[in-house]
Amino acid sequence: MKNNSATPALVFLIADVALGVAFVLLPPVVMSFLVLLKDVFGVLILPFTFLFGLAGWSSDMSSLDSVMGGLAPSMLRHPFRAITAAALIAIGGLCSVLAFSSPRAAHMERIIAPILTVVAIGLAGLDVGVILLPALLLQLSALRYPEMDFFTRRK
Repeated sequence: MKNNSATPALVFLIADVALGVAFVLLPPVVMSFLVLLKDVFGVLILPFTFLFGLAGWSSDMSSLDSVMGGLAPSMLRHPFRAITAAALIAIGGLCSVLAFSSPRAAHMERIIAPILTVVAIGLAGLDVGVILLPALLLQLSALRYPEMDFFTRRK
Protein backbone atom coordinates (compact mmCIF):
# COMPACT_ATOMS: atom_id res chain seq x y z
CA MET A 1 0.00 0.00 0.00
CA LYS A 2 1.50 3.29 -1.11
CA ASN A 3 0.89 6.33 1.05
CA ASN A 4 1.95 9.48 -0.79
CA SER A 5 0.80 11.90 1.91
CA ALA A 6 3.14 10.37 4.52
CA THR A 7 6.22 10.65 2.33
CA PRO A 8 7.09 14.27 3.33
CA ALA A 9 6.90 13.35 7.01
CA LEU A 10 9.13 10.33 6.46
CA VAL A 11 11.66 12.33 4.43
CA PHE A 12 11.75 15.00 7.14
CA LEU A 13 12.20 12.32 9.81
CA ILE A 14 15.08 10.69 7.94
CA ALA A 15 16.77 14.06 7.31
CA ASP A 16 16.40 15.04 10.97
CA VAL A 17 17.81 11.70 12.17
CA ALA A 18 20.78 12.05 9.78
CA LEU A 19 21.38 15.59 11.03
CA GLY A 20 21.24 14.36 14.62
CA VAL A 21 23.79 11.63 13.94
CA ALA A 22 26.05 14.16 12.23
CA PHE A 23 25.79 16.59 15.15
CA VAL A 24 26.66 13.81 17.60
CA LEU A 25 29.61 12.36 15.65
CA LEU A 26 31.16 15.49 14.17
CA PRO A 27 32.62 17.06 17.38
CA PRO A 28 34.65 13.95 18.38
CA VAL A 29 35.99 13.62 14.83
CA VAL A 30 36.99 17.29 14.66
CA MET A 31 38.52 17.19 18.14
CA SER A 32 40.52 14.07 17.28
CA PHE A 33 41.80 15.77 14.13
CA LEU A 34 42.82 18.86 16.11
CA VAL A 35 44.63 16.74 18.71
CA LEU A 36 46.50 14.99 15.90
CA LEU A 37 47.28 18.34 14.28
CA LYS A 38 48.59 19.72 17.56
CA ASP A 39 50.83 16.69 18.06
CA VAL A 40 52.21 16.91 14.52
CA PHE A 41 52.90 20.64 14.77
CA GLY A 42 54.37 20.15 18.22
CA VAL A 43 56.92 17.70 16.82
CA LEU A 44 57.66 19.90 13.80
CA ILE A 45 58.39 23.02 15.84
CA LEU A 46 60.16 21.23 18.70
CA PRO A 47 63.70 22.22 17.61
CA PHE A 48 62.65 25.84 17.17
CA THR A 49 60.87 25.84 20.52
CA PHE A 50 64.05 24.59 22.16
CA LEU A 51 66.16 27.26 20.45
CA PHE A 52 63.68 30.04 21.24
CA GLY A 53 63.56 28.81 24.83
CA LEU A 54 67.35 29.11 25.05
CA ALA A 55 67.08 32.64 23.72
CA GLY A 56 64.53 33.55 26.38
CA TRP A 57 61.47 33.57 24.15
CA SER A 58 58.53 31.41 24.98
CA SER A 59 56.27 30.07 22.29
CA ASP A 60 53.36 27.80 22.70
CA MET A 61 50.41 26.75 20.63
CA SER A 62 47.85 28.73 22.59
CA SER A 63 45.73 29.54 19.52
CA LEU A 64 45.21 25.87 18.74
CA ASP A 65 44.51 25.19 22.41
CA SER A 66 41.84 27.88 22.46
CA VAL A 67 40.19 26.41 19.36
CA MET A 68 40.20 22.97 20.91
CA GLY A 69 38.83 24.32 24.19
CA GLY A 70 35.82 25.86 22.47
CA LEU A 71 34.63 22.72 20.71
CA ALA A 72 32.49 20.43 22.90
CA PRO A 73 35.13 19.30 25.39
CA SER A 74 32.87 16.67 26.96
CA MET A 75 32.56 14.69 23.73
CA LEU A 76 36.31 14.15 23.48
CA ARG A 77 36.39 12.68 26.97
CA HIS A 78 33.40 10.42 26.24
CA PRO A 79 33.64 9.11 22.67
CA PHE A 80 31.84 5.90 23.64
CA ARG A 81 28.89 7.98 24.78
CA ALA A 82 28.82 9.83 21.44
CA ILE A 83 29.05 6.61 19.43
CA THR A 84 26.30 5.01 21.53
CA ALA A 85 24.05 8.04 21.13
CA ALA A 86 24.60 8.08 17.35
CA ALA A 87 23.82 4.36 17.14
CA LEU A 88 20.63 4.81 19.18
CA ILE A 89 19.51 7.70 16.97
CA ALA A 90 20.17 5.66 13.83
CA ILE A 91 18.37 2.57 15.19
CA GLY A 92 15.41 4.73 16.24
CA GLY A 93 15.24 6.19 12.73
CA LEU A 94 15.46 2.72 11.22
CA CYS A 95 12.61 1.55 13.45
CA SER A 96 10.53 4.49 12.23
CA VAL A 97 11.23 3.62 8.60
CA LEU A 98 10.35 -0.02 9.24
CA ALA A 99 7.13 1.01 10.96
CA PHE A 100 6.26 3.18 7.96
CA SER A 101 6.59 0.26 5.56
CA SER A 102 3.84 -1.69 7.35
CA PRO A 103 1.75 0.79 9.35
CA ARG A 104 -0.77 -1.74 10.68
CA ALA A 105 1.67 -4.42 11.82
CA ALA A 106 4.76 -2.71 13.23
CA HIS A 107 3.59 -1.87 16.75
CA MET A 108 6.88 -2.69 18.46
CA GLU A 109 8.97 -0.51 16.13
CA ARG A 110 6.67 2.47 16.70
CA ILE A 111 7.03 2.05 20.45
CA ILE A 112 10.81 1.47 20.43
CA ALA A 113 11.70 4.41 18.12
CA PRO A 114 10.81 7.30 20.49
CA ILE A 115 12.28 5.44 23.46
CA LEU A 116 15.63 5.08 21.68
CA THR A 117 15.54 8.72 20.63
CA VAL A 118 14.88 9.90 24.20
CA VAL A 119 17.74 7.74 25.52
CA ALA A 120 20.03 9.16 22.82
CA ILE A 121 19.02 12.71 23.77
CA GLY A 122 19.86 11.85 27.37
CA LEU A 123 23.29 10.59 26.35
CA ALA A 124 24.15 13.36 23.87
CA GLY A 125 22.74 16.35 25.72
CA LEU A 126 20.13 19.03 25.27
CA ASP A 127 21.79 20.69 22.27
CA VAL A 128 21.31 17.51 20.23
CA GLY A 129 17.87 17.17 21.81
CA VAL A 130 16.78 20.44 20.26
CA ILE A 131 17.87 19.15 16.86
CA LEU A 132 16.11 15.81 17.37
CA LEU A 133 12.89 17.32 18.74
CA PRO A 134 11.04 17.29 15.37
CA ALA A 135 12.00 13.64 14.82
CA LEU A 136 10.84 12.77 18.32
CA LEU A 137 7.53 14.54 17.77
CA LEU A 138 7.03 12.69 14.48
CA GLN A 139 7.83 9.38 16.16
CA LEU A 140 5.39 10.11 18.99
CA SER A 141 2.66 11.16 16.57
CA ALA A 142 3.24 7.95 14.61
CA LEU A 143 2.05 6.12 17.71
CA ARG A 144 -1.34 7.76 17.35
CA TYR A 145 -1.46 7.86 13.54
CA PRO A 146 0.32 4.71 12.28
CA GLU A 147 -0.08 5.69 8.63
CA MET A 148 1.67 9.02 9.34
CA ASP A 149 -1.07 10.69 7.33
CA PHE A 150 -1.53 13.84 9.41
CA PHE A 151 -3.44 15.95 6.92
CA THR A 152 -6.57 13.91 6.24
CA ARG A 153 -9.57 13.61 8.49
CA ARG A 154 -10.61 10.32 10.01
CA LYS A 155 -14.16 9.09 9.54
